Amino acid sequence: MNSEYIISRDQIKRINEMYGGSLRNDAEIETALEMGKGKAVFRKVACLWRAILVGHPFTDGNKRTALMVALTILEDCNIRAEEKAKEAMVSEITKVAKENITDINRIERLVRYAVEGN
Repeated sequence: MNSEYIISRDQIKRINEMYGGSLRNDAEIETALEMGKGKAVFRKVACLWRAILVGHPFTDGNKRTALMVALTILEDCNIRAEEKAKEAMVSEITKVAKENITDINRIERLVRYAVEGN
């Protein structure tokens, strides 16, 4: 796996398959991975959240996939998400999906706030 990405398209697809979904279109994911290249961890997560939560590349389990993708990336960067942070991420994921938030800067702030509480 290219360490630049931290997570690969295939890993994301496997995560989604655990939730009974299947890939409809991976263009959004590929774009998000490219956009996150060389960026800080919260920016990488934000790019993928937008791709997954707004682009809906999977038939089912998009929100659950977004959470597990974030947790995987954070773990790979040695950032431990406490239970409170996980609950906050679920809330922010729901907000991004429900409000159809596409602004990467705003999503990045939501991710950072959920994880760090700032």
